[in-house]
Amino acid sequence: MPEQPVLIVSKSGVKRDGSRFEGGYYLDVQWCRFQRGRPKKIGGYQQVTDTVPEITRGMTSFSRDDTQYLHLGHPNTLGQYLVSNGTLTAFNSRTPAGFVTSVNNLWQFAIFADTSGAAQTLLVAHAAPNLADIDNSVGRNIYIGVVTAAGVLVTAGLNAAWNAVPVSGGICVTGQYLFAFGSDGLIRQSAINNLATLPIDFNVGTQKIVRGMALRGSGSGPGILLWALNALIRGSFQPGGPPDFAFDILATDISVLSSQGIVEYDGIYYWPGVDRWLMFNGVVREIPNDMSQNWFFDNINFNERQKCFGFKIPRYGEIWWCYPRGSATECTHAVIYNLRENTWYDTALPDSNTVDQGRTAGIYADVYQRPFAVDNEVTVNGRTLWQHETALDKIRASTISAIQSYFETHELSMLEQSSSSKSLRVARIEPDFVQVGDMTMQVNGRANSRAPLVLSATKTFSDTAATSTDETLKLKDGIRRLMSFRWESNVQGGNYEYGDTYAHMEPADGRVES
Repeated sequence: MPEQPVLIVSKSGVKRDGSRFEGGYYLDVQWCRFQRGRPKKIGGYQQVTDTVPEITRGMTSFSRDDTQYLHLGHPNTLGQYLVSNGTLTAFNSRTPAGFVTSVNNLWQFAIFADTSGAAQTLLVAHAAPNLADIDNSVGRNIYIGVVTAAGVLVTAGLNAAWNAVPVSGGICVTGQYLFAFGSDGLIRQSAINNLATLPIDFNVGTQKIVRGMALRGSGSGPGILLWALNALIRGSFQPGGPPDFAFDILATDISVLSSQGIVEYDGIYYWPGVDRWLMFNGVVREIPNDMSQNWFFDNINFNERQKCFGFKIPRYGEIWWCYPRGSATECTHAVIYNLRENTWYDTALPDSNTVDQGRTAGIYADVYQRPFAVDNEVTVNGRTLWQHETALDKIRASTISAIQSYFETHELSMLEQSSSSKSLRVARIEPDFVQVGDMTMQVNGRANSRAPLVLSATKTFSDTAATSTDETLKLKDGIRRLMSFRWESNVQGGNYEYGDTYAHMEPADGRVES
């Protein structure tokens, strides 16, 4: 059979579960996403400040007048970082007086528009020792303060009943109502637009409620979703109250891996349970994942489950769940669900090759289309707040470092091409990339699915061919019975989008053993 051009392309996404030869999906990626079904390098990240004093356990973002007011919660303190165009312009300590410190403090935040008096936008904050135990029952106080102000948060302005019996779960705002929640199904609801009056208490279910989010309205008013450890609860506005909300249980067979893992995307809610992924779009449904479900749940450090956190990147249709993998005690990897592509992939987080220095908190800042995240690498000044999806490199002050990004195709063979048992010989490849900077390519392969993996020499090719001989990649050792192709970018300013790359192939010998 004469040499034939073969399109080197795999199915969108990365299949970790099952065998290497199974499925036709990409085999491996690092810092690589999928768009239009093709691999594309993930954007870079830039230092905002390296003065974060402690490990971060929760954050929120509010934008006004070209400034993002980022609040970062820590075990012992609460800090406000004012960021404009990716640059830190001011820092204020907002740690409440009498705040109870704990290495297990986990923060939740909400924004409340208070028009009852001075017409101000309030930051509502709550931290309880939930990090080690999602079912912790120890309650802590709720604090408030103007979100754009610099002063410490206080309990003044809250009715005393809010903190008379502190809650263990967290807080949420929907419409002009504040909710607090905690153990034994406790729900505490404010009066409309007024935190100084007596809240109303309910008990729905028996298990602890760990997270609440505003629910898209049904036409009659605001709604709320509450995640208990074993149930999903809906609060629906009922005119003519009090009480202003009626609660009903939507599902009783759910689970929640982490109170930080629930992500809202276009009015639909996505989260990992303890053994599967779930969503709510009016009803609770399982999110199918036959690509990395075992790979994720078999390898997450379940003892550190509450450190798993999620955020979205809508430009690429992605939801990221960062989690501690293996024996790691901080988030070192992310599994990514791409709604637009309807596929799954993953990546190691930056600097996770150094134990527990990946990311500890992250949030998507809606107004400015980029996520912020905080690491656990202790510099001479502190930990670092990063802005992601900016430029193409890791930029720390004046130091610019390349980001390694690669992908590996599925294993091609004559078995799938023509039901032949022969090996494949590839003599020439026509790379098709939207490319900046040098890239490398390797041909990997095996004689059969149980044989050892054999790697070829690495071929380097630039973004612009200097001569006609540089327009294609010529190979001397490209004979494999099961053959995959690994492409990598690891230079400053490097970037790529994969196109229609062809390999010129022909049958070789029929040996089925190495």
